[in-house]
Amino acid sequence: MSFQNNLRELRSEKRLTQQQLGEIFHVSRTTISNYETGKMEPSIKMILDISRYFEVSADWLLK
Repeated sequence: MSFQNNLRELRSEKRLTQQQLGEIFHVSRTTISNYETGKMEPSIKMILDISRYFEVSADWLLK
């Protein structure tokens, strides 16, 4: 697995759209899409925010 797949899996489990997840983190739907396709990497702060929101470790999120 990878960050992209882990993020997509977590988002799907919570039944959130890319738009909804973007609104939660104050980024665009395109940014979430770029994270999920590997076109863009999140900042360390964003990784920590995502891991806290989904209640997973940053290590798990990045593996």
